[in-house]
Amino acid sequence: MFNFKSLQDVVTRFKSEDDCKAYLEQARWGGKPECPHCGCGKVYRTNAKMQPYKCGNPECHKKFSVTVGLVMENSKIPLSKWFIAIYLGTAHKKGISSVQLAKDLGITQKSAWHMMHRIREAMKVRTHTKIDGIAEADETYMSRKYRSDYKGLTEAEIDYKLKNKKDNKGAVLGIADRKTGEIKVLSFPTNNREDVTKAIKENVEAGSRLHTDESSLYRALEQEYYRESVVHSRKEWVRNSIVAGRVHTNRVENFWSVMKRGIYGTYHQISFKHLQAYCNEFAYRYNSR
Repeated sequence: MFNFKSLQDVVTRFKSEDDCKAYLEQARWGGKPECPHCGCGKVYRTNAKMQPYKCGNPECHKKFSVTVGLVMENSKIPLSKWFIAIYLGTAHKKGISSVQLAKDLGITQKSAWHMMHRIREAMKVRTHTKIDGIAEADETYMSRKYRSDYKGLTEAEIDYKLKNKKDNKGAVLGIADRKTGEIKVLSFPTNNREDVTKAIKENVEAGSRLHTDESSLYRALEQEYYRESVVHSRKEWVRNSIVAGRVHTNRVENFWSVMKRGIYGTYHQISFKHLQAYCNEFAYRYNSR
């Protein structure tokens, strides 16, 4: 939707609510309103402020506005502030906190938090295409339960606490397409072979080349994929293979470095409940960079 080079361009372009609505009408309907409920192209304009359109279909006949079905629907926050929030949330490489966004927009922190989560929902991938070619896969941990409650503990101590508590580490799996450069990020309560195997099969075509580290989580996939791995414990980051070319997981590792710095520096801590939403946010910015 947005293609502006600076925040000043956004502020200058959308000075009033009418400017924002006109832009949405053009971007969404090409200037010809359609009913979002039934898809009817016969629409009447009314003098109503909140819902200026009315469907001409006798079976529908509903009133609506240009924001129906969008992240701004049923929001009392001005559209001009929504547009600024969308720009800041997508332009900042490591995201923007709700506290900072609230200060920038002159709204409450709760409202800013609500806005950002709606925007993250819009960042979710809607189309599902499998990776065909070379796929890189790697996993890590992200959520607050692992980073704060278990900070300083060994893996054995963490596993012991997990077995005696209904808790999670907040495992995250990244699958990168070597050909397009895009990445898919999925979150799980914990790191296990069943979840990783299922995720790889759902997102990578059978028979493709799979580049991973030495983790045993991927052994069950060796029958369906041509797996090549690098041994990070031996400080092997890239290995040249005659058959598979350059074997590495550097693309996913690069994404982890950006996401982790964003979480530590901007959000500080995240809960597992919203972990997938943050994964969607960082993956969207990475794929549209």
